[in-house]
Amino acid sequence: MDLPTFLIAVFSLLILPGPTNAVLALASTALTGRRSLSLVTAVLLGYLAVIIPVSSIAAPLLEGQPVIAATVKLISAIWVLYLALKLWGPVPVGGQSTLGVGQVFVTTLLNPKAIIIGLTLVPSVQTGVPVAVAAFVCCATVTSAIWLGLGGLLVGRHAQMPPLVRHCGCAVLVAFSLTLAISALWT
Repeated sequence: MDLPTFLIAVFSLLILPGPTNAVLALASTALTGRRSLSLVTAVLLGYLAVIIPVSSIAAPLLEGQPVIAATVKLISAIWVLYLALKLWGPVPVGGQSTLGVGQVFVTTLLNPKAIIIGLTLVPSVQTGVPVAVAAFVCCATVTSAIWLGLGGLLVGRHAQMPPLVRHCGCAVLVAFSLTLAISALWT
């Protein structure tokens, strides 16, 4: 696969709604430049922590091992459901209803998109892993900024997420969790 095709494939995969993008949109409460940078960095580190070892070491070993992919999907489904339940409850007085860098990082680390990219897309790039990773970083930065922007439009500049937005976001996270679990069980 050439680099432009890789960029299109990665961008197309990353821009789609998914657990990381939903959590990014929900994490956009009280968004500042510094918070945006730390959230995007968490996404990049989460993806790269999976993509680099999977593409360089595990790809040949995991070929034809669907149980591993199903296990990652189930773990991801449990984590996303946990986040939804955590966000659904009432916000403590003086507390924040925002998702932090840690939750964004773990959600991204468990996102099945990372395994797809690491197993199928990065190893197929003709220019090699370092160039593919650099191109991936560019795509992930852009798509993360887009989802933060969309979340900012929904949430606005509120110090806390409005309850309706929080509950709708929780419903989306539950839907992703169910989708991941069903996908894992029927793999």
